[in-house]
Amino acid sequence: MIKHVELQNEEGKTLRGYLHLPSDCNGKLVIMFHGFTGNKTEHGGHFRDFSRLLERNQIASLRLDFSGNGESDGNFNEFTFDTLISEANLIINYGKALEGIKEIILLGYSMGGAIAAYVSARRTDISKLVLWAPARNITEIIKTRYENARKLPNGDADSGNYPISLAMYESLNKYDVLAGIEKFEKPVLIIHGKLDLAVNYQFSYEYLERFKHASLHIIDTAGHGFDLREEKNKLLNMSYEFVRG
Repeated sequence: MIKHVELQNEEGKTLRGYLHLPSDCNGKLVIMFHGFTGNKTEHGGHFRDFSRLLERNQIASLRLDFSGNGESDGNFNEFTFDTLISEANLIINYGKALEGIKEIILLGYSMGGAIAAYVSARRTDISKLVLWAPARNITEIIKTRYENARKLPNGDADSGNYPISLAMYESLNKYDVLAGIEKFEKPVLIIHGKLDLAVNYQFSYEYLERFKHASLHIIDTAGHGFDLREEKNKLLNMSYEFVRG
């Protein structure tokens, strides 16, 4: 069963997404956090297709657009790192309260991976963590885009279809996405493409070194999007085997 989900964030904006809840759910719920400029379906439909794979195997999943992204309320230049962290916790709390759910697993792609790792280390109710091309350099990516773009009178950066607010830029200074993540002592799976031009695969070794119980799989032919069918199949199948174990 696929259910449309709407949640209200602290600012009263509506986050929209989907809950895949199999009738014979085994109690596991995978919550997915998308990347920068991404959405609840994600590049190549990776989140949608992984949700379908999980549902066929008795595992529930939850995927929503962060505010200012996809079908959720707000504009792209209105979300900040503060809102990302807050909304990630909101989504987890919703999933945790669902009837029949006994285990929460986080999956994050790119920026979503950085968010998932950061949040997991500050909670005690996450059982596993899956990171796809986790963006260790996400603050640098956003700062560079902001600094290189023409500035509007209000201080926002006019960076095409994805304008970056001054508030977002300033919020980045509060966060080191690796800070404290070693406190998460549950199993972690990291998957990265060796040809990734957006987030260098070497960044995943920094995550590997911090976590106590992590494994890293490098897909030699893959870029940031895991675009080829073989790459996508490896990504989804390795993730599924980890989640179900």
